[in-house]
Formats: sequence, C-alpha cells, structure tokens
Amino acid sequence: MSINYHYQTDVVVLIKHYLEEHPQSEDTIKGITQWWVKQQKFADSLIAVDNALKILAMQGDVCSVERNNKTYYRLTKSK
Repeated sequence: MSINYHYQTDVVVLIKHYLEEHPQSEDTIKGITQWWVKQQKFADSLIAVDNALKILAMQGDVCSVERNNKTYYRLTKSK
C-alpha cells in the first residue's frame, strides 16, 4: 500500500507542529493519530472553512444569518 506523497508530508508537518507546541508529549501510534493529527487537522479545517466562507460571502455566493447566538450560512438567493 502506498501513501500519497503530499498526505505523508502533511502528516509530518502536523506531528512536528504538535511537538513544537507540546514538547513534553509522547504517545502511541494510535494516540498520535487520534490526538495529535486528527485534532490538529480539525482545528486547521475550522480555519480553512471560515476563510472559504468569507471568500464565498465576498463573492456573493453565500450569505449568513444570526440565530440563537450562532451564525448560519446558506446559498445566497438570486437577486
């Protein structure tokens, strides 16, 4: 089984970044996958999705509404 080169590089970067932020950390392969890689990818995804929604809103493709102290996004209705 081979792994996509970019994916492997991304995992290396995620692990190095985690260790820079938490230099005393140690864990098993399963623990590193669950806690170091998966959670960091989730946090990075939140930032990427936020940025993508801002771009889509600036382009007029997506709009947001506030409800129950939360922001909801949806397709902008045709003008």
